[in-house]
Amino acid sequence: MRGSMNYQIEIRVDNRTVKTLADILPSSSPIKMLIIGKTPAPISVSKGHYFQGRQGKGFWNLLRKYGLLHLSGKRFDDEALIEHGYGITDVVKTPHEPGREPTDQEYKMNWHRVSALIDKLRPHVTMFVYKGALNKILKLVCNSEVKASYGFNSDLDELFGSKLFVFPMPGTRCTAEEACKAMNDLRAALEAGCP
Repeated sequence: MRGSMNYQIEIRVDNRTVKTLADILPSSSPIKMLIIGKTPAPISVSKGHYFQGRQGKGFWNLLRKYGLLHLSGKRFDDEALIEHGYGITDVVKTPHEPGREPTDQEYKMNWHRVSALIDKLRPHVTMFVYKGALNKILKLVCNSEVKASYGFNSDLDELFGSKLFVFPMPGTRCTAEEACKAMNDLRAALEAGCP
């Protein structure tokens, strides 16, 4: 088996024990980038590592392709996050099967934890892996009808206190050209403006 770490933890949700993934966060701030997922997939929880499904592996592949994540030895991608100055969390920590979205109530109840992490870690870039999750937060928490776009969303930076980026996840409606531009912009921003 690759890797020596396992981020699987147990949490209490509605008086029951649930297996999920621990946040992976640098101990000091500011950090380069905070990656925000929607909710852990059961396959990822069972393996103890983030983004282990087919679509999730596309996330890691794109970060490596654009030189934003380098692995030394045979490890899981999430094990290299802290050494790059990145952190990762999910809006909703309770795992959901692919295709089963968190409820509006789950988004609202869990956002305060993520917002506190952003305030504490002061990331140069706050990355939402899923545009739909960001749009839910904008609507449910910020009372905004604004819809995010792939790549940087400078009109939303002030709401999050950092540069806001939406990942061009393979398999979404993002074109190859849009994805390439977004990833090149992300690489430039991380190289130019990080602590």
